[in-house]
Amino acid sequence: MTLRSTRDLLWEHLRELPAFRSLIRVIEGRLLLEAGPLPPPLLDIGCGDGHFAGVFFPGAAVGIDLDLPKLRQAAGRRAYRHLGAASASRLPFRDASFATVLANCALEHIPALQETLGEIGRVLRPGGTFVFTVPNDRHNRNLAVARLLESCRMPRLASAYREWFRTVQVHVHMYTAAEWTARAEAAGLRVVTSREYLSPRATAALELGHYLGWHNVVSEKLFGRWVLFPWRPLFGLTERALARLVEEDGGPGSSCIFFVATRPKGSLPPRRPQPGP
Repeated sequence: MTLRSTRDLLWEHLRELPAFRSLIRVIEGRLLLEAGPLPPPLLDIGCGDGHFAGVFFPGAAVGIDLDLPKLRQAAGRRAYRHLGAASASRLPFRDASFATVLANCALEHIPALQETLGEIGRVLRPGGTFVFTVPNDRHNRNLAVARLLESCRMPRLASAYREWFRTVQVHVHMYTAAEWTARAEAAGLRVVTSREYLSPRATAALELGHYLGWHNVVSEKLFGRWVLFPWRPLFGLTERALARLVEEDGGPGSSCIFFVATRPKGSLPPRRPQPGP
């Protein structure tokens, strides 16, 4: 991806989203583009407001979420042919319905993780592709404020800050690459590739962006829009700063993992657990 296309993709996000969210979404979009086209039909789990799909894979077959206001926004963007309010741990689709399932920054928020992975394996066609992005066990260790508190010999405060930030981001699961792989494979999926992303420097930018984006929160509460004045010259410095972080290779020490998995050909779908008496 060239710097110009990076800047253009950033602008597609910055004109509607806070800078910190634009940062991580464009990195994830870059990894998706580099992984190649996603075979249809595609199911997007945790589709949210549809902005990410509208930029990177418009026209997807199905998006699901449990947030009704966000689903209404996704409907307005027309990024999906079908939308539904559904639980990822009990998908309302037949076995082998999709060639691709995507869960971008979704699995870490779902308490019933193993049930969800089993359902993904069930609705994915044999030979189909499952792409998912998740935080790893280093995510909260890379938080800048916590590291500053530790350098000031305040480990208890640093630990409390990390736990508070975890609740802010609603992260239920943050595992090593090996554990994420094991959980996927326990559901009958086979991990093909994985890449770490969101360097410690980018993680710090994401973290501090939560505080610097206070005006986006106010705008969204008052006017229903994160960005009130999407005039590109106002965002020139932000674009340049974020472009450098987007172009970084993650490498060791990064905070998130991009996985590509498949359901092996000839495999039987996992059996949906039956409700108890």
